[in-house]
Amino acid sequence: MVIAPAGSGECGRSVLRSAQSEPPFSIRQCGDQVLVAASAAAPVGGDDLSLGIGVLAGAHASVGAVASTIVLPGPTGAPSTMTTQCSVGMDAHLEWVGQPTVSVAGSDHTVATVVDLDAMATCRIVEEVSLGRSGEPSGQLRLIIRVERDGHPLVHHDELFGPAVPGAGSVVSAGVARHVLSEVLVGVDPGESCVSVDGETRAAWLPMGPDVAMILAVGPDRPSVQASVAALRH
Repeated sequence: MVIAPAGSGECGRSVLRSAQSEPPFSIRQCGDQVLVAASAAAPVGGDDLSLGIGVLAGAHASVGAVASTIVLPGPTGAPSTMTTQCSVGMDAHLEWVGQPTVSVAGSDHTVATVVDLDAMATCRIVEEVSLGRSGEPSGQLRLIIRVERDGHPLVHHDELFGPAVPGAGSVVSAGVARHVLSEVLVGVDPGESCVSVDGETRAAWLPMGPDVAMILAVGPDRPSVQASVAALRH
């Protein structure tokens, strides 16, 4: 998909200039947001899926998903992958806030989000993971977020979750948490590092550079994790 600034007289708006998709994806503009919908069950073990997002110079793009992604095991036990490749032009901003990826027992999946920023571009990238459906263990899941600016890496974050890696995950320690949030912000005042702890829910704000910060949060469910992240912002 390619997102461009709207025409003159529509200051601040951006529009979906072009989009090509095939099952399991469908791409639509809904108001000021571009949404990705799944038109078929995916990913299933063995799938290798990709999504490309291009934000042209001067555009401010808000891209998200309609619903959670349910990662299912395949009949052969083969792993699956979902790669989102983003390119953000000069004076442009990308806000990518996906719905949670749900790791189903028996699955083996990699989620990779790679963002290439122009020297004058900014972004907010949010990825959430639910480790198993209610009452079930999770599968094996690897989460990668890499953000580069003008060819230089700002953040490279790599996490591994699953029954074979108890306690693996982010620096705030996933432990027995069922929901994990990772967020990268470029173009912000990073301030100082801080943490929020409320029972089993933990979140950390981590300065990563002069205008770069990352949020890592874990907890028993999505509402508690999002509340903990909101507490960090106040």
